[in-house]
Amino acid sequence: MTYDKAISRHLLAILVVLSLVLVAPAAAQETSKLAVQPGATIEVGAEPIILDLINLRDQDTLNPVTELRRYRDDDPRKEIVRVIGVPNDDYFKINVYTLDGKYGQYFAYSKADGLIEHSSIVFAQAPIATATQTQTAATVTETPAETAPATTAPTQAPLPGLIAIAALGICGLLAAAQKW
Repeated sequence: MTYDKAISRHLLAILVVLSLVLVAPAAAQETSKLAVQPGATIEVGAEPIILDLINLRDQDTLNPVTELRRYRDDDPRKEIVRVIGVPNDDYFKINVYTLDGKYGQYFAYSKADGLIEHSSIVFAQAPIATATQTQTAATVTETPAETAPATTAPTQAPLPGLIAIAALGICGLLAAAQKW
């Protein structure tokens, strides 16, 4: 009788460790910060992107960026169309809901320095991926561009919370089976 309980306890311990191995990478994965340079184009989708806006600061004073401003016709002399507050320019999260459909060129603004005209970035809508989209090698041709490489958002594992819930559910079922 004690031999059967020892085997089932060891089996339960092994399954708990296995489930933690499955959960840990999903829980520990965090999107990395994207260092933004003046003039960069950032594709924004539904998933949040973490931006590092330190390089948009005025290089003489290094005062933090407090707002991103969009002007009519991308001209800072015209009226302001949209203002996005930046509470921390070292760790700034943005997604499609933050922009509210107002894509385009945004200029950095600091409360201490005012408008920093030479520090602007462009937010573009991220392309929507479709599951049925296929490409063949013969139809894809690339040409080298003279422009700076496009900035892409870091990738994130799909549904890490679902993996954690499934692992905990398995452990709960095994614990319940132990009591019967």
